Amino acid sequence: MLRSFLAVMFMLTSVNVSAQSAEQTLQRKLASIKTFAASFEQQVFDSNQQLLQQGKGELSIKQPALFRFETTEPEPNLFIGDGTSLWFYNETLEQLSIYDAASEVNRTPFVLLTSTNPALWAQYDVTQKGEQFVIRSKDDNSPVTQLVLSFSGAALSTMQVLDINQQRSEFNFTLMQLNIPLDDDLFHFTPPQDTDIDDQRQ
Repeated sequence: MLRSFLAVMFMLTSVNVSAQSAEQTLQRKLASIKTFAASFEQQVFDSNQQLLQQGKGELSIKQPALFRFETTEPEPNLFIGDGTSLWFYNETLEQLSIYDAASEVNRTPFVLLTSTNPALWAQYDVTQKGEQFVIRSKDDNSPVTQLVLSFSGAALSTMQVLDINQQRSEFNFTLMQLNIPLDDDLFHFTPPQDTDIDDQRQ
């Protein structure tokens, strides 16, 4: 599950604009989002479109390269990116895994949410239909093969993720707040005492 997140078949019903134009439009939209905070409901489907799991949580994003992804249902988990490291904390098991951000996030299209690096964008194809953008990895071995972002005005309203195993995760955002002050402390994590820590950074 974590690799799928780090790491949606979606049929378009009309002709897409050019990839270059779609990429530029998406970059402008994302650049206008200095911060983003929302609640979400999540559904996960297997390759046969069978519902595997449902969940709820909160997402916070702050430019550049900061995010906080917290699930409250079906169990509490916390996933934080501070621009250097990724922190995944399983509260139930009291386990923390730490990853190097450059080697993990940069292998998935999630990095595009908080990056304008041309070298990273060059690794993906972007197409557009209205307010929906489909981002496909050019790397067949990417953990995430496709990311679909839909906007309501300037705000991100839904996100669909298709992983290498054809498992699809759908996120519907509510209570969206754009460009509000977000404290940097939200994007740092201090493990509780007695936490089992697996630090995979090199």
